[in-house]
Amino acid sequence: MKKEILIAGAGPSGLSMAIFLNALGYQPRIIDKKPNIGPYSKALAINPRSLQILKPYGLTDRFLNNGRKMEAINIWKDDKFIYKNDFTKIKHAYPFMLVQTQKESEEILLEEALNRNINIEYNTALSSLQKTNQRYIANINSNQTPSSTFDFIIGADGGQSVVRQQASIQFDGFKYDEEWELYDIELDTPVAEDEGHILIFSEGCMVMIRLKKNVWRIAGNLKNLIGYLPKNTSIGNIIWESKFRIHHKVAQSLTNENIVLLGDAAHLHSPVGAKGMNLGIEDAFIASQLIHKNKLHTYNQVRRKHIKKTVKQINNMTMGLAGHSASANFIRNRLELLKVFFPFIMPHVRKFIMGL
Repeated sequence: MKKEILIAGAGPSGLSMAIFLNALGYQPRIIDKKPNIGPYSKALAINPRSLQILKPYGLTDRFLNNGRKMEAINIWKDDKFIYKNDFTKIKHAYPFMLVQTQKESEEILLEEALNRNINIEYNTALSSLQKTNQRYIANINSNQTPSSTFDFIIGADGGQSVVRQQASIQFDGFKYDEEWELYDIELDTPVAEDEGHILIFSEGCMVMIRLKKNVWRIAGNLKNLIGYLPKNTSIGNIIWESKFRIHHKVAQSLTNENIVLLGDAAHLHSPVGAKGMNLGIEDAFIASQLIHKNKLHTYNQVRRKHIKKTVKQINNMTMGLAGHSASANFIRNRLELLKVFFPFIMPHVRKFIMGL
């Protein structure tokens, strides 16, 4: 029987879902309230697990041709080098993180969706849902089809998800009061440009990853973040700057009958661990397979336990790097003494970051 599917949200999770469903023989409708792909984004790394998932759809080679391989992350205490977490030690077809902005990832996914004759309706938002005879009437603010009926509703519409609200699913968790700073900024810096860097200070931490050419992404919970850049770093133009607060939240359920949540609609967490976009792609892959097999009822049971565990681990990592508890301060201030444990700890951290 033909399944009519609506995807609300055309970010990486929603676009991936549309492609995965199309490959299984469906022609989903996908809408997004934004006018187009935004110029700026917080997500910037594709892990090996995502590259593995995307390969059968012809997307991985396009990602690899566009992005940049990051094969290690270095840990620093103030200006002193502590440890290199070498991703190439992983036995995998893709032993690296691929640096590629969310904007570029969305553009490649959008191109593939259009190649599959999936039309993305921008400036089009879901306003409400009504259940009727095992189907859903979706009220859409569009001049073309103000309301339509669907068998499945996919909520890939972000942290303020209308789908989640319409499905009466609670979003459990908390928000940190502390503000983080983020910059995409031109730098001439002495640290290795093809590797990532985590700079740890008594007051908190900063992450540095080069995007392309001389433009770096820096983010952290330090006040006057730019003032903590490595010695002998010259600063050029600021391309983008933003401030944000971290949420750690997981939806109380990832499904309500034939409504399913993906990506930020299902879970929010800090950027530490580079999980956000990657988890959303993985959500979409698993959910698409289960819809096709008529087993969507198992999605929440299969997926939510993993999501909760992952978000908890991200929270622990974030608090270790940037928290202000006595234990976090102890770890940061004694990092040089504790580095003897890193060869035992970091392989686990490496696998976690890489989605393996």
